[in-house]
Amino acid sequence: MILAPYLRKLRSIMFIINESLFTQAGEFVGAESKGRRFHRGRNDLSKATWNWQPAAAIPQDPPYWVDLFGGSIRIGVMAAKKTVKPALFIWLMMTGIAGLYYLVPGSHGLFNGLVTVQKWMGVLFPSIGMGLSVGLIVEGVKVLASKEKRWTKANTGNALFNFAVFGIMGVTQYYRYAFQEEFFGTGTSWRVLVPKVMFDQFVWTVIFANPYQGILYLWKSNGFSWKAVGRQLFPFKAFWGKQMLPVLISNWAFWIPMAAIVYSFPSELQVPLAILAVTMWVMLLSVLTAKRED
Repeated sequence: MILAPYLRKLRSIMFIINESLFTQAGEFVGAESKGRRFHRGRNDLSKATWNWQPAAAIPQDPPYWVDLFGGSIRIGVMAAKKTVKPALFIWLMMTGIAGLYYLVPGSHGLFNGLVTVQKWMGVLFPSIGMGLSVGLIVEGVKVLASKEKRWTKANTGNALFNFAVFGIMGVTQYYRYAFQEEFFGTGTSWRVLVPKVMFDQFVWTVIFANPYQGILYLWKSNGFSWKAVGRQLFPFKAFWGKQMLPVLISNWAFWIPMAAIVYSFPSELQVPLAILAVTMWVMLLSVLTAKRED
């Protein structure tokens, strides 16, 4: 038969293709001794295919600072834009209080009474004041702004948690203001005002205030499990870039102008007016959030 040599060559080529596709390395050894069973099973998948395992996942490289920074800026700026109206309202309110103090001498009796209470209570004034205002009062306003208008067990938990968190913040604020007065001096000149604002926002807030609040609220949202928090904290570079930095940028948008207003008051009034600013800010955001949810 004239075509017989060509058919034999074709079968040999098909045999090689079949074995190269479906046979593991080393199975070619002694292949000729296996005889016709290779030809009978040439259309069946070899055991090698059934033993196939997907390649191990390649670990991803940690995100670059440029990518993290760029994305965080966009998120933070978007958040700041959404709160620009309430922020403007509170800036105007605090500016009005400053104008009242400096332009209306008759108002000094009220401010002096505030200073007297603060001196009498000492460090308890900012601790209890900020804890009650941001914890109890703000939670009450949030309930009144909600659709149900009903105080629940969850509201009690939120109030107690916020009281503790912001009560401690009040203590740190008391000693920080005293340190800034000792280090940067007193008065409202630019040489005093600018360093205080810079230290407040770019040292204290970055190193302590922002991580302190962010990690504690992450702990609360994870059912008060530090183990769950630890899983989200690392790698810390990604956590800080994706979660902490956007909050920091949106806070800067509000607090840099607000800090400048607060530091324009005499030293003895800065702590109580900072508490007032925090309370109004959190209260207004809580009301707006409750309305959006309704």
